Amino acid sequence: MRFGTGLGIAAVILIVLGPFINRNFGVGDAMGLLTPLVWEAAPAAVLISLAYLILLVLCLLLSAALLTTSLVIRHAAASEKATRTNESASVTD
Repeated sequence: MRFGTGLGIAAVILIVLGPFINRNFGVGDAMGLLTPLVWEAAPAAVLISLAYLILLVLCLLLSAALLTTSLVIRHAAASEKATRTNESASVTD
């Protein structure tokens, strides 16, 4: 759960810093178009923008998957514990 939350926080930081990263180091045009001329003129900027997008998507997807899995496991464990408590209470009656 902690790792998933950390990835979620990292994704939020990437979203907030995205315009700064893209305009200063990547391909930061207003329309978001990536033409072949940009690749020929500044391949490093295109790679930085691509790496930013890949990191953002990975952080968001992994965070969602880890948090969902953690909550499902916690719910299953709590449900199992409640079932055991109800069974033991009915056996003692």
